Amino acid sequence: MHPSVFRCVQCDHRVFPARFLCPMCHGDVFEAEECASGVVTELTRSAASGEEPGVYMLATVASDAGPVLIARVLDEAVQRGDKVALVLRDGGIYADLVRG
Repeated sequence: MHPSVFRCVQCDHRVFPARFLCPMCHGDVFEAEECASGVVTELTRSAASGEEPGVYMLATVASDAGPVLIARVLDEAVQRGDKVALVLRDGGIYADLVRG
Protein backbone atom coordinates (compact mmCIF):
# COMPACT_ATOMS: atom_id res chain seq x y z
CA MET A 1 0.00 0.00 0.00
CA HIS A 2 1.26 3.48 -0.89
CA PRO A 3 0.69 6.84 0.84
CA SER A 4 -1.90 9.21 -0.60
CA VAL A 5 -1.65 12.82 -1.71
CA PHE A 6 -4.79 14.86 -2.17
CA ARG A 7 -5.84 16.50 -5.45
CA CYS A 8 -8.12 19.53 -5.43
CA VAL A 9 -11.05 18.74 -7.72
CA GLN A 10 -11.44 22.42 -8.63
CA CYS A 11 -7.88 23.33 -9.72
CA ASP A 12 -5.90 20.03 -9.77
CA HIS A 13 -3.37 21.24 -7.15
CA ARG A 14 -1.99 18.38 -5.02
CA VAL A 15 -1.30 18.66 -1.28
CA PHE A 16 0.06 16.56 1.55
CA PRO A 17 -1.15 16.16 4.21
CA ALA A 18 -4.89 16.53 3.62
CA ARG A 19 -6.26 20.08 4.00
CA PHE A 20 -9.66 21.59 4.58
CA LEU A 21 -9.10 24.17 1.82
CA CYS A 22 -6.87 24.22 -1.24
CA PRO A 23 -4.06 26.77 -0.78
CA MET A 24 -4.32 27.76 -4.47
CA CYS A 25 -8.07 28.19 -5.15
CA HIS A 26 -9.72 27.66 -1.72
CA GLY A 27 -11.69 24.70 -3.07
CA ASP A 28 -12.85 22.25 -0.42
CA VAL A 29 -13.25 18.99 -2.34
CA PHE A 30 -10.24 16.67 -2.66
CA GLU A 31 -9.65 13.22 -4.13
CA ALA A 32 -6.99 10.90 -2.73
CA GLU A 33 -4.34 9.68 -5.19
CA GLU A 34 -1.73 7.03 -4.46
CA CYS A 35 1.87 8.19 -4.45
CA ALA A 36 4.22 5.30 -5.16
CA SER A 37 7.62 6.98 -5.57
CA GLY A 38 9.76 10.10 -5.51
CA VAL A 39 13.29 11.48 -5.32
CA VAL A 40 15.22 12.08 -2.08
CA THR A 41 16.13 15.76 -1.65
CA GLU A 42 17.44 15.69 1.95
CA LEU A 43 18.46 13.12 4.57
CA THR A 44 18.46 13.45 8.37
CA ARG A 45 19.78 11.02 10.99
CA SER A 46 17.73 10.93 14.16
CA ALA A 47 18.07 9.11 17.46
CA ALA A 48 15.18 7.23 19.03
CA SER A 49 14.88 6.57 22.74
CA GLY A 50 12.43 4.56 24.78
CA GLU A 51 11.57 0.91 24.19
CA GLU A 52 13.60 0.62 20.96
CA PRO A 53 16.57 3.00 21.20
CA GLY A 54 18.69 3.46 18.10
CA VAL A 55 19.48 5.66 15.14
CA TYR A 56 17.28 5.91 12.08
CA MET A 57 17.26 8.01 8.93
CA LEU A 58 14.50 10.27 7.60
CA ALA A 59 14.26 11.41 3.99
CA THR A 60 12.58 14.45 2.51
CA VAL A 61 11.08 13.09 -0.71
CA ALA A 62 9.82 15.15 -3.66
CA SER A 63 7.04 12.80 -4.68
CA ASP A 64 6.27 12.05 -8.32
CA ALA A 65 2.76 13.34 -7.58
CA GLY A 66 4.11 16.76 -6.55
CA PRO A 67 3.96 17.28 -2.77
CA VAL A 68 6.96 16.75 -0.49
CA LEU A 69 6.70 13.90 2.03
CA ILE A 70 8.87 12.86 4.98
CA ALA A 71 9.62 9.13 5.10
CA ARG A 72 11.66 6.79 7.25
CA VAL A 73 14.48 5.26 5.21
CA LEU A 74 14.61 1.45 4.99
CA ASP A 75 17.98 1.13 3.23
CA GLU A 76 20.96 3.04 4.69
CA ALA A 77 22.49 3.17 1.19
CA VAL A 78 19.93 5.83 0.16
CA GLN A 79 21.53 9.13 -0.91
CA ARG A 80 20.28 12.52 -2.09
CA GLY A 81 19.01 12.28 -5.64
CA ASP A 82 18.04 8.60 -5.36
CA LYS A 83 14.69 7.36 -6.63
CA VAL A 84 12.74 5.68 -3.80
CA ALA A 85 9.56 3.65 -3.55
CA LEU A 86 7.09 4.95 -0.94
CA VAL A 87 5.08 2.49 1.17
CA LEU A 88 2.75 2.68 4.16
CA ARG A 89 3.76 0.39 7.00
CA ASP A 90 2.98 0.38 10.73
CA GLY A 91 1.16 3.71 10.45
CA GLY A 92 4.07 5.53 8.82
CA ILE A 93 5.56 6.33 5.42
CA TYR A 94 8.73 4.43 4.49
CA ALA A 95 11.17 4.98 1.61
CA ASP A 96 13.07 2.12 -0.01
CA LEU A 97 15.73 2.44 -2.70
CA VAL A 98 14.52 1.62 -6.22
CA ARG A 99 17.05 -0.73 -7.77
CA GLY A 100 17.45 -1.42 -11.43
